[in-house]
Amino acid sequence: MALSKAALGGPALSTAALRSLLDQLSLAILVFRGERLVYSNPPATRLVNRLRSKYAIELQVMLLDHLAQSQDRSQNAEAQFTLTTHDNEPFVVNLMNLRGRHGDIAFSIREIGTDMSAFGERYRLSRRESQVAELVLRGRRNSQIAAALGITPATTKKHLSRIFEKVGVDSRALLVGKLA
Repeated sequence: MALSKAALGGPALSTAALRSLLDQLSLAILVFRGERLVYSNPPATRLVNRLRSKYAIELQVMLLDHLAQSQDRSQNAEAQFTLTTHDNEPFVVNLMNLRGRHGDIAFSIREIGTDMSAFGERYRLSRRESQVAELVLRGRRNSQIAAALGITPATTKKHLSRIFEKVGVDSRALLVGKLA
C-alpha cells in the first residue's frame, strides 16, 4: 500500500509509514482487497464495534453490499454516499479505488455531526440553535426536537428559521448538506 512518488511530490511512503500516518487520523479508514478487509485504523475499528453492539449492523457488509449493488447496475461505485443507522445516525462515506496491482478499495467514514461545535462557531449559532441543528441532522421532526429539548414546536420552528438565515439555506435538506 505504498503511495507513488508522483502522488506525493516526493519519495514513496513505506507501508509502515503509511499505516502509522493512517493510524493517527481521527477519520475511520478501511481498505478492502476484493471482499477481504486488509486494513482498518483504530477509529474504524471503534466505529465497527460500536455499530455492531448498538445497532447489530455489520459495517463491512454494508460497504461491500454498496460496491456489489453498484457493480450489479454496471455503474462505477459512487465516490461519496451516505449511510444511516436504524436510529437515523448518519455517516458520509467516501470511496477511493487505490491504484496498484491489487485493486484495493479504501473507504473513509465520517460521522455527520461530529464537528457540530465548529459548525456552530462558523455560523455563530447559539447553543440551542446548535442543538436543534444536530437533531435536524439526525432526522428528527420538529415535534421530536421540541420534546427532546423541552421546548414547544413553535419555538423549534423559530430556531430553525434563525438557523436557516445564519447558514444561508432555506430547507432542512440544504442544512443537512451544509453539515455533511
